[in-house]
Amino acid sequence: MNAHPLTWRDTLAAGDIVAFRFPCLDEPLAEKPRPCLVVDVDRIAGNAVVVYGTSRWTGPNRGHELHVTGRADCDEASLNRPTRFVGARRVQVPLCCDRFVECRDGTAVLGRLGDSYRPRLDRIRQVNPRRFRRGHLRRPAGGRAFPTQQDRRPA
Repeated sequence: MNAHPLTWRDTLAAGDIVAFRFPCLDEPLAEKPRPCLVVDVDRIAGNAVVVYGTSRWTGPNRGHELHVTGRADCDEASLNRPTRFVGARRVQVPLCCDRFVECRDGTAVLGRLGDSYRPRLDRIRQVNPRRFRRGHLRRPAGGRAFPTQQDRRPA
């Protein structure tokens, strides 16, 4: 019996940090591989829920965040710098999605959160993004990426 060797897709789990080109509807050309956090994996459906990661600490991209800031924590998670994972920005993708970027040794998995992050990871996993951000990854009505002056006028 020839069993195929396990790949990173077979062992992907919540808490893994992956190289992933997160969708950006406003600027698709600006999409770049970035460390993102896997918060859930459904092996039966063949899907994973991936959360946006950023090293910027500015106003945009806020909500239901998990911060990895300490040097030891960053090292354990294989992050080059302190990173915010923004639970409000998430996508569900198939495990075979080409947005995963295989980096070293043919894997997209960069590292893993330490066990101390498990409670915060569980809180982010349970968040329903539709409750606080309507259609975050969908284009607004009319297909425009940004509201026009006409859209901003009161009705």
